[in-house]
Amino acid sequence: MSAIGLPEIPTGQTQPVKLYLLIRACELLLALVFVPVLPWWQPALWFALVASTGTWGFLRVRRADFKLLATRARRNIYRRYVWQSALAVGSACWLLYVPRSHGLQALLGMFLALTACLVAMWGVRDMPRTAVAVSLILGPTVLRWMVDGALERRPMVFLVGVCGVVLGAMIVYTATLHAERIARESVLRERAERASDAMAEMGLAKSRFFAAVSHDLRQPVHAIGLYLEPLSRALGPDTHSEMRRALNGIRQSWHALDDLLAQVLDLTRMDAGTLQASIHPVGLGPLVRAAVLQHSAMAERAGVRLVAALPDDKAPCVYADEIMLRRVLSNLVDNAIKFSPRGRCVLLAVRPASQAWHLQVRDAGPGIPIEQQESVFQEFMQLDNQARDRQQGHGLGLAISRRFAHLMLGSLTLRSAPGRGSCFTLTLPLAAPPRLQAHEPDTGPSSELPADGPWAPAPRDILLVEDDPLVADAMSQLLGSWGQTVRHVDTVAAAWRARAFGQLAICDVRLPHGGNGLELALGLRALGKQVFLITGETDAGLRADAQAAGLPLLTKPVSAAQMMAALQDT
Repeated sequence: MSAIGLPEIPTGQTQPVKLYLLIRACELLLALVFVPVLPWWQPALWFALVASTGTWGFLRVRRADFKLLATRARRNIYRRYVWQSALAVGSACWLLYVPRSHGLQALLGMFLALTACLVAMWGVRDMPRTAVAVSLILGPTVLRWMVDGALERRPMVFLVGVCGVVLGAMIVYTATLHAERIARESVLRERAERASDAMAEMGLAKSRFFAAVSHDLRQPVHAIGLYLEPLSRALGPDTHSEMRRALNGIRQSWHALDDLLAQVLDLTRMDAGTLQASIHPVGLGPLVRAAVLQHSAMAERAGVRLVAALPDDKAPCVYADEIMLRRVLSNLVDNAIKFSPRGRCVLLAVRPASQAWHLQVRDAGPGIPIEQQESVFQEFMQLDNQARDRQQGHGLGLAISRRFAHLMLGSLTLRSAPGRGSCFTLTLPLAAPPRLQAHEPDTGPSSELPADGPWAPAPRDILLVEDDPLVADAMSQLLGSWGQTVRHVDTVAAAWRARAFGQLAICDVRLPHGGNGLELALGLRALGKQVFLITGETDAGLRADAQAAGLPLLTKPVSAAQMMAALQDT
């Protein structure tokens, strides 16, 4: 109840003004209770003592120079303040003591006991201060009860004094136990914070590791894809069937490796919490049509019809990450084609919902029992593929698709029954159509380019900035086969020295010695050169930076068809 119950000053806490005024009011009320039965100057003197010491401490710890003192100095000042206040409160044994008035003595004892408890509770982090303060508050009054009880032969008064001693000891003992518990909790909290910091650092290291792995793994896969096209053209259409079959096998294996690498890296980045969705309005019409075109060749080989159903009178648009949305739709259509029998149909439908759009992919496959429907969204889970046939995938597509759906603030659900096919429904929030439609990114690696045709670009001089020798050789060979003249450099400094060469520059983003391909590309573009970026990283921030700068960005591995499209668009 008194000012000695302030929080621990060395931690930076101070007594609130409202609490200070409440304590003074309680002390004044107690003094007024004793005015009718004691000389007026005794309660007045007691109140003046406790109010002055409390006010001195209240003002002292609020001074600006107090916070500048060392912790030890602040603690010593606060201890003196608390002990002076405790001594002032304890002076009630002379100034507020009414002999033979059991009611007033009980009231005084209750006030002193409550004040001692508050001191013990608020000062528990400083046990020497707490023990001395409790003794100064209770000691004088308890001692007077014991002396009066012994001299006047009043056992009850003496017993009250003994109970006061026991109460004081219990308060100090309880405060000690509480202090030990706080110390243990503080140690545990500190350990938990260190463990949390270590986990955060581990997560950061994991994200950095996978970023590096993503870049380094994509480099050789990218080179393989670039070497395939010159090899196919060199073999020609009349090549022996065994060689052509081997080339097709290499191409299929490259596609499978590319797909598995992208899925595993996406999964690890989502586990590390480093993959974030870039949400903006995306039109579903162009997306569905692109998916149909992308998978039409696959559907034709499987003998499956691919049909799209779009609203006639609406332009459906959702809030989504366009790259993630394309991946989800591609995974769903790919699965539907794989599991549909020949001669059947796979349907892509866009249907309205309440403040959302449903993007549905329905197949005519064998269907999935209800008890197994959730398991298909688990990693590496494949029903009816005990032989682990690679042609049926790796069991990651649906798991990644559902995670992508959640990152886009949507959902991916399944409705199926044995013998009746399956219907996957992707639900995304409704959005107003964007005013400007962004350039649609490439739909992924495609088949080989035709051997002849008007697709070949006009000859140009191209400055290639690439630090990986294998990738640089593959790109130079591919571009050379299309009649392009290529000069290869591997650093930012070398690129800047050769900046006068060529009308087009192809810049890798990550370059040696901390080189930044994005900054280099901006510098080259400022000189009037056409530029596009290529990278093995999948960081959404990098894609956003490139888009904000108006620079086309290709993500490795890049197929010959994607490279050709980039040359034609640039």
